[in-house]
Amino acid sequence: MFQPSKLKVQLKLAINRLKMLQAKKTSLCQHQRREIAMLLDKGKEESARVRVEHIIREDLFIEAMEILELYCDLLLARFGLIEQYKTCDPSIAEAVNTVIWAAPRTDEIKELISIRDQFVVKYGKEFVLNAMENTGNVVNERVLSKLQVSAPDPFLVERYLEEIARSYDVMWTSGILAADDEYDDDSSSGGGKVVEEPFPADLEPPILANSSSSQPKAIDLSDTQRTPTDISTPSFDLPEIPSSAPPTNRRVPPAAPKPQDDDFDALARRLEALKRK
Repeated sequence: MFQPSKLKVQLKLAINRLKMLQAKKTSLCQHQRREIAMLLDKGKEESARVRVEHIIREDLFIEAMEILELYCDLLLARFGLIEQYKTCDPSIAEAVNTVIWAAPRTDEIKELISIRDQFVVKYGKEFVLNAMENTGNVVNERVLSKLQVSAPDPFLVERYLEEIARSYDVMWTSGILAADDEYDDDSSSGGGKVVEEPFPADLEPPILANSSSSQPKAIDLSDTQRTPTDISTPSFDLPEIPSSAPPTNRRVPPAAPKPQDDDFDALARRLEALKRK
């Protein structure tokens, strides 16, 4: 039988357990980093590489616990949705599925097992099986990648070692990363070179076809100082116009209007003539 009060208590206990484990593992990893720095200082690189893999897995586990803690907080904040609805609400579906999937993979957090059992009673075995198998990608991808059991990437191992050496002032650099950087520099300098293809034998580049024409022509300044009369006009042989051609009707432009002063003088002369009569 589903017990809401028990689920709420287990969620609160899980949050406290997750916080405690994060602080504990962070302190242990800090101590282990100091020991790895001492190994690098003594030249024991192989031992340092083996031990740093454990630190990488612990760091990933700490990040996964942070996400699980947020999901437990979310389920507590939206606990009413769990109580009211028989099916899982979409707003808490990812949190519920992720907690169910992570429960058997986090042995140190026993509360997650109790939370998963309550979800089995609430939503059914089929729902829990789909979450365990991640059917339809219902589990958070970050938690999925951080809790998977796999060997860390060799380049990530070298980066961790360099960061630890830098943090504790140890003069050490990774030979693998240095060789990889040199290879990248060589490929970027040599691989990006563009090889110009020669022109075919039967074709000539248009710019180099006539070397004499490519040279700039000297400008005679005396030509620019000539007047229009000095420049000879080219003559053209044009056919004669036949005499029988009909005359062309040319429009005569209208005469320009006389100034107003001339009109006034003419009017004055007419008045003088009338007076004389």
